[in-house]
Amino acid sequence: MEEKIAKIISVLFHPLLVPSYTFFVLFNINSYISFIIPYSAKMLMISMVFITTCLFPLLFVFMMKRRGIVKSLQMNTREERVYPFSVTAIFYFLAYHLLKQLQISDVYYIFLLGSALLVIIALLINFYWKISIHMISMGGMLAAFIGISFRLEIELITIIALSVLISGAVGFARLRLSSHEPIQIYTGFLSGVLVMLLIFLL
Repeated sequence: MEEKIAKIISVLFHPLLVPSYTFFVLFNINSYISFIIPYSAKMLMISMVFITTCLFPLLFVFMMKRRGIVKSLQMNTREERVYPFSVTAIFYFLAYHLLKQLQISDVYYIFLLGSALLVIIALLINFYWKISIHMISMGGMLAAFIGISFRLEIELITIIALSVLISGAVGFARLRLSSHEPIQIYTGFLSGVLVMLLIFLL
């Protein structure tokens, strides 16, 4: 039963879905950065974020699997991760540049820039060591909410607390599935937090 729950959590909070979740939350917070954007524009932007940061990378991973570059969608080995990570980074940078052209708060595209850099960092670390991408993404999401809270001087305590709880659940899921060792979980989470916080606060 625990293993089944762990699989569900891992799928629900797959790293490719985290940017879309983050934007959904930001579009619904009680702040001017959300109020000034019309509903139709929000739907357009979140669709663009989902397509560029989730759908397109997934399509490329499926293509790589069919060609034998990737053995499984779980990408359990470091070697399998190189090309998918590289493609994902390109699409994340594309999303960043597309959003930067719009007249919106800079926190939106700063988050995407941070996410793209985290993918690059994960790719570089992956050449030597297997790190938890799930936890890098969760750490990045948590740090984005903390950074936005400081940057815009708005209260996001509830969202931050929920992010911590979800991060803990994802960490448990990855350990329960024996996908990573504890050090890979902790290092991934701390890397995500530190890099994203630096990008928001510098």
